[in-house]
Amino acid sequence: MKICTLASSSSGNCALISHGKTHILIDAGISLRRITKSLKALGVAPGELAAVLVTHEHTDHISGIKMLVKYHAVPIFATEGAAAGILECVPEAEPLIRRIRAGAGFSVGEMDVLSFRTPHDTPESVGYRFYAGGRTLAFATDCGCLTKELVDGTRGADLAVIEANHDVEMLKNGRYPEFLKRRVLSSRGHLSNDDCGRLAVLLGQAGTRQVVLAHLSRENNTPQAAHDTVAAALRGAGAEAGDVQIGLAPPDDLGCVYIL
Repeated sequence: MKICTLASSSSGNCALISHGKTHILIDAGISLRRITKSLKALGVAPGELAAVLVTHEHTDHISGIKMLVKYHAVPIFATEGAAAGILECVPEAEPLIRRIRAGAGFSVGEMDVLSFRTPHDTPESVGYRFYAGGRTLAFATDCGCLTKELVDGTRGADLAVIEANHDVEMLKNGRYPEFLKRRVLSSRGHLSNDDCGRLAVLLGQAGTRQVVLAHLSRENNTPQAAHDTVAAALRGAGAEAGDVQIGLAPPDDLGCVYIL
């Protein structure tokens, strides 16, 4: 399996996961033009996509779906709650919607997929766990806190893309209005660097060897702060340098291609 983030921020989220000839987008929260350009750089055409897997229906995760389904008949996998949100914005997507149940497994091409609930302020937000070629990859962002479902859904994956959205003190002392600070800090908001570090420790103890930190806030975080906090948590738990490799997903550009 291979994964590469195309964008990862509150301005837009999209990632490509591939195995053999099966290519899947996780979310489509950027323009079709950007999706097409990024896929071309990765050697994939939009017409080769087997599916789009939607985590939830916030705009930064689905804004590209309208044009994507207009020009490419790509199946859209989403929970009932997310599907309802998508169809409010893109009713013409109905024939392409494939409704899934949070916690259920399904297959797309050469990959088996398991969805799991994530704690976010939407009706039915999920992360995904992928199985192919004897390897496992987990993807979970937009999580307000660590829950059993989140930990179980990511634990033991060979590689996990997880959220490190904000530094708590930067957020508290930053320019966000109070209502937005409360939302981000809530148990259905976004995962802090500290909580991301706790999750990374649990993953490392279960055998994960690569974590990619995603959905970093421009206002309330820095790549260095996210990396250092997670690295410190791993060291504090007894992990030695190199035990768990830490990557960072750029907010608006192609990230590294991680190969499992």
